[in-house]
Amino acid sequence: MKKGFYILLLFTFFQVSGQKTYLKEHYDNGKLKSEGWLNQTQKVDYWLYYFENGNKKEEGHFINNKKCKWWIFYNSKEAISKKCEFENDQLNGFSVFYKNNQIIRVEKYFMGTKSNEWNSLKEFKKDNKLNFL
Repeated sequence: MKKGFYILLLFTFFQVSGQKTYLKEHYDNGKLKSEGWLNQTQKVDYWLYYFENGNKKEEGHFINNKKCKWWIFYNSKEAISKKCEFENDQLNGFSVFYKNNQIIRVEKYFMGTKSNEWNSLKEFKKDNKLNFL
C-alpha cells in the first residue's frame, strides 16, 4: 500500500513539474513586450518579442533558456532586418541581412565567431549550394 502511494506521489510531482506555461509580459503602457513558453523558469519553444509601439521585434526558438534554430529580427516598422541561426545562445550558421525586403549581406558563424561574409546574393550563391534563399 505504501509503495503504491509513493509511486502515485512521484507520478503527480513529475506530471506537475513538467508542465509548460504560456507567459505574457507587458510594457508599462500596457502593450505586449514578450510572450512564449516556460518550463518552470526556463524559456522553451517559440517566443515573440515586441517593440513598445506593438510591432514585432524578434521571434524564435529557445531550448533551456538559450536561443536555438532560426531567429527573425525586425526593425521598428516590422520589416525583417535579419534572420540568424543560433545554437546554445550563440550565432552558429548563417545570418542573412535585409534592406527593403532584399538580401544585402550574408554572414556565416561558427559558435559565435564569424567565419565568412558575402556582400551580395550573387557571391553567396556562387559559394553555397543552398535552397533556402
